[in-house]
Amino acid sequence: MDPDTSASGGAPLQITSPLTDSAELREIIVRQGAIIRSYQDQLADMQAQLSRVAIASPRDPPPTHGESPRLALPEKFNGSADRCRGFLRQCDVFFSHQPGMYREEGTKCAFLMSLLTDRALEWASAVWDADPQIKASYDYFSGMIKEVFEYPAGGKDISVRLMELRQGSEAAADYAIRFRTLAAQSGWNDAALWAVFRAGLHPALQSELACHEEATTLSQFVATAIRLDNLRRQHRAGAHASARPQRRMDYSSRREEEPEPMQLGRSGLAVQGHRSRGQMRLCYRCGASGHLSPRCPERFPATPVGDISSFLNLTVPASLHMSDRCFPVSALIDSGAAVNLVDRGLVEELGIPIFPCVPALRITAIDSQPIGEGYLKHQTELLDFQVGLFHYERLAFYVTSSPANPVILGFPWLRRHDPHISWRSGELVRWSITCQRGCLRDPVARPCRTSRVQRPLEAAGGHLPSQYMDFHMVFSEERAARLPHHQVWDCAIDLLPNASPPKGRIYPLSLPESKAMEEYIESSLAAGHIRPSTSPAAAGFFFVGKKDGGLRPCIDYRGLNAVTIRYPYPLPLVPAALEQLRGARGVHQTGPP
Repeated sequence: MDPDTSASGGAPLQITSPLTDSAELREIIVRQGAIIRSYQDQLADMQAQLSRVAIASPRDPPPTHGESPRLALPEKFNGSADRCRGFLRQCDVFFSHQPGMYREEGTKCAFLMSLLTDRALEWASAVWDADPQIKASYDYFSGMIKEVFEYPAGGKDISVRLMELRQGSEAAADYAIRFRTLAAQSGWNDAALWAVFRAGLHPALQSELACHEEATTLSQFVATAIRLDNLRRQHRAGAHASARPQRRMDYSSRREEEPEPMQLGRSGLAVQGHRSRGQMRLCYRCGASGHLSPRCPERFPATPVGDISSFLNLTVPASLHMSDRCFPVSALIDSGAAVNLVDRGLVEELGIPIFPCVPALRITAIDSQPIGEGYLKHQTELLDFQVGLFHYERLAFYVTSSPANPVILGFPWLRRHDPHISWRSGELVRWSITCQRGCLRDPVARPCRTSRVQRPLEAAGGHLPSQYMDFHMVFSEERAARLPHHQVWDCAIDLLPNASPPKGRIYPLSLPESKAMEEYIESSLAAGHIRPSTSPAAAGFFFVGKKDGGLRPCIDYRGLNAVTIRYPYPLPLVPAALEQLRGARGVHQTGPP
């Protein structure tokens, strides 16, 4: 049997004995060595790649920065001293949260320059090219703005303003806000601020706080003062409402009635009209506001009376200062007014902040009848008020309806300042010693009107006849000197095509005529009838004698009229006008017989 095959399956038998052929054995060993070396080379390559990856990648991942918060742009700065500190603080916060966008100092300076307006922009434009450091250093630029525009309000430093701060009639919460704003800039410790805050509170509130000494810090003391002040105001409002209940009529429960019959001398008013007027608190008789039907002026016969209110009022020029703007007003000095008043229309026009009065003040006339709504329900905050050119103060007003006199300075103002008033001339002559020490400041160049007592208009030849008093404004020389306003029906003065205005000739004038011409030119310039001009076009000027010996100025416009386009319009014919009167029963003759 063949030793290489089995008897049954013919499969090769397992070799258990070593090979005897040495050449074949060496060949196998060589192949195995080559395979092992290839594996070693692959392993070396893998180790080299792993080492390179380990070197290239850091152990800890770099920190990732989130997106910068979206902040609102700082408001533009116009040079106001009150807003300088807040404006620079907004810019610092904006730059600190935008480090990626505003890294360069020049970029910060350019952005700061773009936020300046009005007088701040004028100043920055003047120094932008003169001082190169402004463009290169934000700290230097902001420091210059602070040095120029951040000055004490009213010429007083923070310490003086803090010592003079008083609550007055405002709420303790509003007083605390103003106090904390100044306290943050003063650098004082809490003990000093505690004493100053207590001294500025209302005396009644100080008495209440004397029984509440549980506060151990300044913040707790301020919170206690605000809480007690709010309770006091709520109690006063409730006591006022319970003491004066308002009677309200239920118009919805009234039964429908027939329309009232016509009365002699007046027209009837339907029931629905009565209801609507009652709901709107209007007069039943005339439908106007401000009075009720028992005091309606239509109940009494119209008696011709004279109006002396416009002749005997003492007014002074004044102005309200708000947000670096000046609003001139005319202030009426009224010793019979118990408070200082301001017109509601002026408050709405200027946007003056107001707050409700708790409790409301009742306002009556000399006959104990209510004036207007009968109550003063709102009061303004402390405003910068100026009288004349020198007198400055902070003053609060009660809001009422007084369109004829927008500002009324009452008895409290007179008692506080004690001015010297000349009642004969109707002028405020001199301020008191107290005002000269505290209220008067350096004048600011502004146009100002002198106070005066208005008097009735008089004609050139004396008093106007009584039958012409209703038309007294026609005889006003001041109104006659004004030019009329431009209207849509103004006639244009058009020249002929390719025509130019002529050059007027010079007329010889005598010395009196030359003097009269100078006076005429000065008065016309002052009145605004003429204005200086360098145009070569002109018209001749000369005088014509009058019967009374005076001189009448004449201007030669013949050359200008020759090149002006005519405006021909048809004139009515006399026969056509008389034809329209045909059949009339009476004709009035206006001409001489």
